[in-house]
Amino acid sequence: MDNDLQNNIEEAFNSMLRTDYIPLRDTSKLERLSRYYVDYFGYVRQIVGESDQLVVGRRGTGKTTLFYRALIECIHSWNPSIQSKAKPKTLAIYIDLSKCHTLTDTSPNDFVEFEHVFVSELVDSIREELLRNWPSLNQEPGIFERIFSREETKRKKDSSDALEKLSAIITSGIPRTNEETSPRKIRKKDTESSSQGSQAGAVINENGPTISAKLSESASSQSEYEIEITSSVRSRLSIADVLRVLGNLRDACNISHVIVLVDEFSSLSSDLQRRFSTLLRKMLGNHSGVYLKISAITDNYSLGSSIILQRDLFQLSMDLDAFVERSGTLNTAMDGLCDLSKDLVVARIKEYAEMVPDDLFEDPKESWIELSRSAMGVPRTIGIALKQAFYRCLQSGRPRVRMSDIEYGIKYATKAYQDQFFGACGVAIPSYCENIWNAIVDRAIEERSKVNAPCSHFMVLPKNEEKLRFLNMFFLVHLITKGRTTKKEKLSRSLYAFDYGICLENNLGYGTDKNTIRQQRFAYDNSLTEFDQYFAKTEEKKFQCPLCNRTYKESDLYLAGQLLTFCPKDKADLVEIPSTGYGNSKFTEEEMKIVGAIRSSQEEDKLLARQVADDVGCYVQKVAKFGEKLEREHLIQRKLAEDVGRNIYFKKEHAQPDAKSDRT
Repeated sequence: MDNDLQNNIEEAFNSMLRTDYIPLRDTSKLERLSRYYVDYFGYVRQIVGESDQLVVGRRGTGKTTLFYRALIECIHSWNPSIQSKAKPKTLAIYIDLSKCHTLTDTSPNDFVEFEHVFVSELVDSIREELLRNWPSLNQEPGIFERIFSREETKRKKDSSDALEKLSAIITSGIPRTNEETSPRKIRKKDTESSSQGSQAGAVINENGPTISAKLSESASSQSEYEIEITSSVRSRLSIADVLRVLGNLRDACNISHVIVLVDEFSSLSSDLQRRFSTLLRKMLGNHSGVYLKISAITDNYSLGSSIILQRDLFQLSMDLDAFVERSGTLNTAMDGLCDLSKDLVVARIKEYAEMVPDDLFEDPKESWIELSRSAMGVPRTIGIALKQAFYRCLQSGRPRVRMSDIEYGIKYATKAYQDQFFGACGVAIPSYCENIWNAIVDRAIEERSKVNAPCSHFMVLPKNEEKLRFLNMFFLVHLITKGRTTKKEKLSRSLYAFDYGICLENNLGYGTDKNTIRQQRFAYDNSLTEFDQYFAKTEEKKFQCPLCNRTYKESDLYLAGQLLTFCPKDKADLVEIPSTGYGNSKFTEEEMKIVGAIRSSQEEDKLLARQVADDVGCYVQKVAKFGEKLEREHLIQRKLAEDVGRNIYFKKEHAQPDAKSDRT
């Protein structure tokens, strides 16, 4: 296998890790994506359609890739020679909220400013999309400023003229040119002035004549500067302005409809999500032919009370439980996941390396089964596992990937997810999450020791689902379906599966036979009872000692009318336990995983930002910028490694608290 072929295979597996590494201006890579994309939910046609939708799914399920594919489909709709699932002349605008850093700088109390900042970002996205598809718009400098002007005088004449030019260019297709801007011109004008005056008078009265005289003189010098510059002055734009312009553009260019793809909604903080939802309400149900498509992480978004799902927004789920529900039975769903894994890999190695599965894998069929159990509907997990399996194969000098390589890759992905989880515990997520994890794993190992039967699945009552939220987020467990019952009880429970790598490491076996997984011994509710105290609906604050893990209620810490801020037992500073409700953590889901990935590494691991980005599924720039913040807060350390020439990230070792310090 030559070096070029190795690079092509690696690139094929990298394409499963992240899609937004592809620049939107790189049309050749976008076209390649359209060839290897697998629409296993059949959502592309719905995304390019005329309805407002919310796409939800865990990180790595392919939400951004779906939006990219829809964007390409809309581009194809303008070419009569290409068949497209979108209506002819459908315009798509893509905006990534994780890159809209200006939103975080707005004042929490100034909603008008927040609206203006978002609309400015949206206008920039519209401009970039139009320039990408119709490069000849560069011939008309200032055309967008005139179209998106709020001034009444420009609306009537300049805006209509600019809109007419824009529609003419879009419908004609003029070759690319470069935009030119006029230079700044400064002229100086000096003026001088002077004046003189005199006054004399005489008065005769009974006392005799009186004579008076007055002489005055004045001079002044003044310099005036005239500055001539071509610039765009942006008023405080509103949602109504954008809808007005897009509606006019739609009429002028005979556009079928406009879809706005709003990606990474969950990258916003809870406060920004609250304010952003108010903006969304202004856009939903408009009469301008503009439709919103929003992507969010499962259980990590809030739309407020004014937006109602299935009325204002129609939800499309890319999660495993939705796939199982559509499949009808668990076994049918697992077969479907196996086919999905096969299609994802086959399409990519064909596109990138012109290979068939037998050229790369010793046992393709068994590989698809193992990969589907590992990924459970998360394509990024397949990419991580295959990339590491391929590296191991190359190091061994073998021509094809063996099942032992696949198992190694699966365990690598599991370890990456486990490290993120354990590293986040006590910092980004509550520390008791680790105890919950240990409780259910210990229970599974115990059940496995009793009977030699697979213990890969378990069930819990709906009230205990919140306790598993972070475990599901970090891919340690997977929600299979809701509404299942055991053989003995008719109580409705949710069915979960352990991550396949966990099953391999702990020899839990793996099975989907309903007669086995529905046994009463796999109802784990009694193993979670001890954690009810953390999820009780109470307004009283709780604190935990980071050393002894003892939990205190706020009322227990009052001594002589003063609230103790340290543990009475070991004098360590107490940490407030955040409420389990969404939005109470100061970290977003993406930031939680970055924190966990870094804090689970030691200095000798030489963890790079690129490795964190690949495992988490975010931008390298996000890791670097957020890493600076974490270092300032003394949560991690960074250090320039001379041998790699880049910063490495690792956990900051805290000194043990001084028990002899004077605390009162």
